[in-house]
This record gives sequence, C-alpha cells and structure tokens, in this order.
Amino acid sequence: MKILISPLDWGLGHATRLIPIIKKLSDNGNDIIIAGDGKSFELIKKYFDNVQFIPFYSIHFKYSKNGLNIFNYFIIAFQMIWQTIYEHLKLKKIIKSYKIDIIISDNRYGLFNKNVTSYLITHQLNIILPKYLSFANPLVNSYLKHYLKKYDRILIPDYQAENESLAGKLSHLNNYNKLPISYIGPLSRFERVNISINEKQYDILILISAPLPYCKLIMKELNYYASLNTAAFFAIISPYSFISKKTNLTIIKSPNDMQWLSLVSNAKNIISTAGYSTIMDLFLLNKNAILIPVKGQTEQEYLANYLNNKHGFKKADSFNNAIARVLQQQK
Repeated sequence: MKILISPLDWGLGHATRLIPIIKKLSDNGNDIIIAGDGKSFELIKKYFDNVQFIPFYSIHFKYSKNGLNIFNYFIIAFQMIWQTIYEHLKLKKIIKSYKIDIIISDNRYGLFNKNVTSYLITHQLNIILPKYLSFANPLVNSYLKHYLKKYDRILIPDYQAENESLAGKLSHLNNYNKLPISYIGPLSRFERVNISINEKQYDILILISAPLPYCKLIMKELNYYASLNTAAFFAIISPYSFISKKTNLTIIKSPNDMQWLSLVSNAKNIISTAGYSTIMDLFLLNKNAILIPVKGQTEQEYLANYLNNKHGFKKADSFNNAIARVLQQQK
C-alpha cells in the first residue's frame, strides 16, 4: 500500500515520534512517502533511504526569548487556519499524483480526505491558551474538534487511564464518545538498552529543543554557572551550534541515537525543556528529569505543571531555578 506520512515542522518532536511508525510500516512492505519540510524533514531523511520524500510547506513562527504576546497569538491563529485550508487542497493533488491509499498526519489538521483512510497522530485533544486569552478557549477547541471529526481514526501517543497519562487533560476529554480515538501508548525512537558507563558521564545534562532566541539565553546562563562551578561537568544537547571556552562545558549538536542514549543514560542529572516527545523518550528510558517550560508555550507550561512529582519528573519555573537546585543538592 502507498502510505503518505506528514509531520508538522514545529520542533523535532513530531518527526521523532513518527520514526518507529515509519520503520514498522516500511518493514511490512508498504511504500512510504514522507511529505514535509524544515528540520523535521531533514531528520527523517537521516533514518530512511528506502522511502520517497516530497516537499510540503509548514508555517514557521518567530519566537522571542520573552515568549508570545497577544498579537503573536492572533497571527498564529490566522496562519493555522490558512495552513489547514492550504494543505487540504494540496493533499488532493498529492493523492492523485501518487495514488495514496492511507494518510498519516502528525498534527497537520488539513491532511484528511473522504476517499482515503486518514489517521491523525496527536496528544492534544485540548488546546490551552494563556490566561489572558482564556475567553477564546471554547472557540479554539470547537475549531479543533471540527477538524478532529474529519479523520477516520485519531491515534493518541499516551495511556488511556488518566492516572497513568503523560499528557493529562491535553489528551483526555470529558466526553469524547463522538471522536474515533485510540490510545496507542507513548512513542519513542529509542529502546531501553544496557549502556556501559564511560568517560561521558556528566553531572548535569541539559536537553534543549526550543527556538534560537531561547537557546541563546540558556547558553548564556549555562556559561555563567559553568564558570562558577568548575568542579562540575556540564553538557548541553541542542539543535543549534554554539561555542564555549569553558573546559567543563560540552556542547553537542544533534547527536545520533546511540550518542543521545549514552549521554542520557549516563547523566547524573537531567534538565530538559518540556516538549512532549522528549518527555516520552525520558519516561520510556526510565530517566528522571527537571522540566523547564519554554516561556510562552502554554502546552509546555501545562505539561511541566501536570507532571511535577509524577513519573520521575519535577518542574522548575526557570533554567536558573533548575540548575541552582541541582547544584545545591550536590553540595
């Protein structure tokens, strides 16, 4: 069968959680076509040389280190509506050109077709807006559910039992009987393996997946703490290239899977942004972490609050708070 798979290019999480699905479907003899763009598109290309790739536009937002304001949210809302319409119309041409049998979309709400079996992968059945926009929550979620109903099946990478859930009310509705939902459990491209302790055992490992302005701010603060605590060894995994003169600070840009596993498995302490895919990776590897939400990203703010003291996670309001807490514990 010809299966079209398309991740949203907002960070790398939508792409990374598709990797085990793509591998399974490809191993079963299906013809896979990946539609996407940006860093997520390039990431999937590194894993598969036996699938077809076609460019497919995603909206990209500009963030500041101070997060989003009300004007930004209105711009995002307009762009999302436009993208949903655009990708739905574009999909018709792709189906006709490539004779698609099945569609799998990760958080692209316009990738459905009444003549082709359409799946949506998402952990968000609810969208949470900032408090100053809470009046718009009913409207936004009504819009979301309108599109959720278009899909033949919604696949949720979480546990159905709310006491086991990683996403809380993001992935659970009070009344979802009218939606075709299946909980498939957390997804991760990593498997728990035995990795021997080696020289790359860091006192504090920072996992950062965020817009460049926020990453620059973290790097500035990390350099400061590394200079004050020369006996501690720090490492940061980032999608961006940074330079530091601190001998006790290692910067790793986009490591391969075995490097990532080794770094995470051997780290004494982990501080991570609160992206859902990273949370799933850490949970399935049984690694504890302090979560710091990216400022202005309400999904991450909710996840960090919800998971505080659950499943081995703790929440910190800022990077400074998180790293100071870890360093204090080591004294």
